[in-house]
Amino acid sequence: MAWAAYSTGITTMADRAAHAGPALPPALDPDHPEYKPGDEFAGALRATKGLLWTAAAFSGAVNLLFLASPIYLIQIYNRVIPSGSIPTLMGLSFALLLALSTMAVLDAARARVLVRAAARIDRLLSGRVFQAIIDVGGKVGAGKRNAQPLRDLDQFRASLAGQGAQFFFDVPWMPLFLIVLFVLHPLLGLTALVGAAGLIGLAFLNERTTRADNKASQEAAIRSYQFTDAIARFSDPVHAMGMDRALAGRWRTDRETMMRRQASGSDRNADFASAIRFLRLLMQGAMLGVGAWLAIEGSILPAAIFAANMMLGRALAPIEVAVTGWRQIEQGLAAGRRVQKVLSAAPARVRRVEPPIGGADVRLDNVRFVPPGAKRDALTAIDLTIGAGESIAIVGPSGAGKSSLARLIVSAQPPTEGAVHIGGLNARHWSRDMLARHIGYLPQNVGLFPGTLRDNIARFSDTSDQLVIEAAVRANVHQMILDLPDGYETRVDEGGSGLSGGQRQRIGLARAMFGSPKLLVLDEPNAHLDQNGEEALARALQYLKRQGSTILLIAHRLNPVAHVDRVVVIDKGRLQLDGPRARVFRKVRTDLVRSIAEAPVG
Repeated sequence: MAWAAYSTGITTMADRAAHAGPALPPALDPDHPEYKPGDEFAGALRATKGLLWTAAAFSGAVNLLFLASPIYLIQIYNRVIPSGSIPTLMGLSFALLLALSTMAVLDAARARVLVRAAARIDRLLSGRVFQAIIDVGGKVGAGKRNAQPLRDLDQFRASLAGQGAQFFFDVPWMPLFLIVLFVLHPLLGLTALVGAAGLIGLAFLNERTTRADNKASQEAAIRSYQFTDAIARFSDPVHAMGMDRALAGRWRTDRETMMRRQASGSDRNADFASAIRFLRLLMQGAMLGVGAWLAIEGSILPAAIFAANMMLGRALAPIEVAVTGWRQIEQGLAAGRRVQKVLSAAPARVRRVEPPIGGADVRLDNVRFVPPGAKRDALTAIDLTIGAGESIAIVGPSGAGKSSLARLIVSAQPPTEGAVHIGGLNARHWSRDMLARHIGYLPQNVGLFPGTLRDNIARFSDTSDQLVIEAAVRANVHQMILDLPDGYETRVDEGGSGLSGGQRQRIGLARAMFGSPKLLVLDEPNAHLDQNGEEALARALQYLKRQGSTILLIAHRLNPVAHVDRVVVIDKGRLQLDGPRARVFRKVRTDLVRSIAEAPVG
C-alpha cells in the first residue's frame, strides 16, 4: 500500500510537470510577443526539458540504488558470515529491501515521466502539425497530400515513451560501474572496459549495416500506405473497371520491398543481438574467472567476485537494450526529422494587425502560377480586376487554368509570381481567419468532411442554428435537407458518401454561402445538378447579386453564365477575352453561346 502511494505521488508530480505552464510556451506561440520563427520541433523538446531532466534524475537514482545489491553481498560475506550476527543480517536486509523498493518505484516513475514528456510534445506540436498538413497541401500535388506527418509525430512520441529511449538515460552511468570495478581491482575494471568496448563496437556496426535496410523499408512502407489510402478513397472505379488485380500488383511492389528490406535488416539485427548477448555472457564468465584468480592470489575478497559480476551486467545492459531497441529509436528519430521538415515548410501563422475589408474587389497583377510538381505554367501573365459587387464568369476549355485561377483568388494557393489583392491589400497580408469571414468557395471536388450536414454547412464552427439555416435557405437547400431522415443531423462520411453528387454540391454551396460572404467563388457549381438544382443555383446567384456580393463563376456548361454581367475567357493559361457578357459572346460564334447572350441579365 505504501509502495502504491509512493508511486502515485511521484506520478502526480510528473503529471503536474507535464501540464505546468501555458498550453504553448512563448517561444512556440505565434501570438506571443516573444515568438520568434525557428525550429519549432527543437523548441518543443526544450519545453519538455524539465520532464527530461526529471527522468535523468530518476535514472541517476536508479543506477546509484543498484549499488545496494553488490554492497549487500559484500557485507554479507565480509561481516555477517564471519560474525554470525543475525541483527546485522536483518538490518542489512531491511536496507536492501528499502533500496530495491525505491529503485523499482523510481524506475517505474521514470517510464511514466517519459510518457508524459511525449504527451507534452504531442500537445505542443500536434496542432501545428495538423495546420502544417493543411498549409503544405497547397504546395504539393494532390497525390502527395496525406496525414503522414501526424503518423510521424505519433511514431516519435512512441519512441520517446518506449523502452529504447531509456538507453540514453542509462548510458551516462556506465562509467560509474566501471570506476567501481577499477576500485575493486584494476584488472576487473580493465576486463569490464574491454567488454564494454567490444559491445559498443558491435552496436555501432549493427547500426551501420542495418541503416540502409531500415531506411528503405520505412520509405517503401510509407509509399505502400499512401497508395492504399488512395485506392480506398476511390474504390468504386476499381471495382467497376476491374483494376484490382493491376493495382494489387503495383501495391505489392512496395509491399515486397518493405518486407524484403525489413527482413534483411531484422536478420542482421538478430545476428548482432545474438553476438552481443554471447559477448556479454562471455564477459560475465570472464569476470568470474578473473575474479576467482585474483581471490586465489589474495588480491580481492571472494565476495568481490560476485559483486563485480553484478556490476558488469548492469554496465553492459544498456548496450544490449540499445541493440534490441535500436530500430525503434532510429525510426523515431527519422520520424522526428520529417516532422521538423514539415513544420519548417509551413511556418506558424503570425497574427497581424489588419484593417477591416471594406469591399470584396479583387486584382491580379501579372500573375504566373506553376502547380506543385508541374513543369509548365498553368497561368501566365494574368492581369485581371474585379470590382466589388461585380459578377463575372470564367470560361474556357478543360485544362485552360480556370480552377487554378479560382484557387489563387481565394488564397488556397499562392501565385508563383505576381500578386493577388483582395480589398486593396495583398492577399499574403491577410490572415486566413480574416479572409474566411469574407470568402465563400465551392471547389470542383466539394470535399465534405465526416460529420453532420450542420457541421459541414457551419464550416465546423461553433455557431447558432439560425445562421446555418439561413445559409441553407440562401442556397435553396433547406427543404432538401429537411426531407432527409435525420435532417440537419444527417451524418456523412469522408467526401460526402451517402449523398448524391447533386446533393453534395448543393450542401457545398450552402457552406460557401455561410455567413453572407462578400466574395463567392464557385468552380463548376452545376456539374452534378439536375433541373431543380440548376433553378436553385440561379435563385441563389440572383440573391447574392442583390446583396452586393462579388461573384466569380467557373463554368463549362453555360447555363449559370446567363446570370453574370461579365465574362472572361481563358485558354492555355492566358486571358483571351474580357468584357460584358453580350460583347464577349458575340466574339465566340456558337449557337449555344448566342442563345445565352440573348437571355436577359438576371
